[in-house]
Amino acid sequence: MSDDGRAVVDPTSGEVVSSEAEEYVIGLLTPTELVEYEPVEPAQLELLIRVLTDRLEAAPSVMVRLYEARHRAEEAYQKQFSKHVVNSPNKQITFAREYAKFHTIDELHEVNLAKEKLRYAEWLQAALTSKLYGYLNLNKAMSAAASAYHVGR
Repeated sequence: MSDDGRAVVDPTSGEVVSSEAEEYVIGLLTPTELVEYEPVEPAQLELLIRVLTDRLEAAPSVMVRLYEARHRAEEAYQKQFSKHVVNSPNKQITFAREYAKFHTIDELHEVNLAKEKLRYAEWLQAALTSKLYGYLNLNKAMSAAASAYHVGR
């Protein structure tokens, strides 16, 4: 993601570990700049609250597409797996299943990637919601402090 301490680093190699699922979902739900942005003044805070709210309102349409992608990947995997079990040269079920597992590894990878994208989207949505609540509380405190300052003048 970025070099500000949020990147995931492999402790053995020191290399940054990337995630296809994370990059894909952040692209759908919200740009990295929004995730990492920190407002400095009240107007920026208000704008960020609006942007976060808009993104969270759009999240259900992203989530349904991720669920659809997951289900299509699972269906494709199951179809190929069953086809390979039936067409296995060895008719013993244990060997036929192993034959099918071997020949459907790419489809299984797609299923797992679809699940990872969906899981990350759910986590990101929860994190953005928490961030929004934090900013709303900060905005409320700033408004109360501004009101108290003007009342005392």
